[in-house]
Amino acid sequence: MPLINQRPSGPLIALSTDFIRVKEYFEAIVASSGDLICTTDIAGRVLYFSPGAETMLGMSAARAIGSPAHDFYVDGRAAAQGIMNLLRANPDGRVQNHEMRVKASGGRVLHVSMSASFLKDARGRVIGTLGIAKDITERVELERRLREMTVTDDLTGLYNQRHFHDRLREECARSRRQGDPLSMVVFDLDGFKQVNDKHGHLKGDDTLKAFAAAVSASVRHEVDLAFRYGGDEFILLLPGTTAVRGARVAKRVVAAAKPLAKLGVTASWGVAQLPASGDAAALVREADAAMFKMKSGKEGVRRRGTDLARAYASRSKNRRS
Repeated sequence: MPLINQRPSGPLIALSTDFIRVKEYFEAIVASSGDLICTTDIAGRVLYFSPGAETMLGMSAARAIGSPAHDFYVDGRAAAQGIMNLLRANPDGRVQNHEMRVKASGGRVLHVSMSASFLKDARGRVIGTLGIAKDITERVELERRLREMTVTDDLTGLYNQRHFHDRLREECARSRRQGDPLSMVVFDLDGFKQVNDKHGHLKGDDTLKAFAAAVSASVRHEVDLAFRYGGDEFILLLPGTTAVRGARVAKRVVAAAKPLAKLGVTASWGVAQLPASGDAAALVREADAAMFKMKSGKEGVRRRGTDLARAYASRSKNRRS
């Protein structure tokens, strides 16, 4: 064999061996990672699906490969397009710590932190994408619970007084901006003190929880906002709702809470609609005054100012001083 043919055989064999070793080393690293590692082609179809991805999503690589990547996103094509927009907007063609939701086996939804980048060939042409995702579901769920604890009333599960003031400002601003009506209903329980005095605080707590359940069952979830303001005072904020429709909601609540009448507990209520001026304090005062008017017309009912009325009266005094 000519010498010229013998010379390159050594380096070629070494190169091939090194390549295999690097490939095996890379595969060992990927296999040991619990993260989801995935590559796609230029059309967005899955080309590689790591063992960590199989474990995280509960799906085999054989099933995943060839599928559009957006099939795994909760928000589908919109989520995929959002990632592509971010990649194109970044000069480096990279995205770091992009939080999103992905689908897993058994109907589970996982929150992940995604880092992605373009894959390019030797000429610099984009030939696909690389995505690496960490499961952050536990962290997201913990943050959600902590947020709920700060805005939720421990006893009834409704929003609390602090959150009411925040959401009132937001909903009034939204109503002014969009030109939609906003109504507010104030409830005050009649006979509640007698239940506490006669049956004890545990029975009183059960009464408050029962009324809160009646409120929750009578409103549009994800739209209407229900609060326990304090004591036996409850408030509803009803976006996109006139005072007339707000009164219908209040009547539904009272009907749902009718079993409490056996304990001698009923509800006085008042409804108001945000005025054209967008004055949140005026909305509160009008709803509270309407509730007090109903309470004053009942026999044997203790007439007192509400915590809500006192809060806004003190605010008015502070603004004048």
